[in-house]
Amino acid sequence: QIYNSELENEFGNFEDWLCIFPLHRGKANEDEDGNEDEHFVGKYKGSFYVYPTEEAGVEPKVSQGIPRNRPIKVLVRVYIVKATNLSPADPNGKADPYVVVTVGKEQKDTKERYIPKQLNPVFGEVVELTVSLPMESELTVAIFDHDLVGSDDLIGETKIDLENRFYSKHRANCGVSSQYDL
Repeated sequence: QIYNSELENEFGNFEDWLCIFPLHRGKANEDEDGNEDEHFVGKYKGSFYVYPTEEAGVEPKVSQGIPRNRPIKVLVRVYIVKATNLSPADPNGKADPYVVVTVGKEQKDTKERYIPKQLNPVFGEVVELTVSLPMESELTVAIFDHDLVGSDDLIGETKIDLENRFYSKHRANCGVSSQYDL
């Protein structure tokens, strides 16, 4: 099946098992202007359940399948197929895009294989990174414009939560098709 939007939209941000709750500093005050970003300090990722007291002594079913409380090494394979409708970054109305994939301190790029003068590039690349969950759970995919003079310009980027994808029941069902044609 081909999805026409982000997989996060199709599968509820992969929050079928782990949910993300924002953490804010301080106490809510009715006199404040309501700007929550100033007090945001992080996020809680997990699940919690409330049971009737008669079920409290019974082993909950949800505890089955909970990951152990230690890091797990996983191999992340990122298939970079194509980009569409990129913003022009050069004076000629085009861009020379390449991809940078970052997780934690590890970074891979396709700078040597940038695609000249293209706003709808077909990359056809695979990038592999070894990641320790939960410490390195945010993967960043960025597209840069290659410039011969000066620094390269960021065209756009997206961040993907690897931990939610890893523990989601949808993990095995998401992938790239076995055949791909230009």
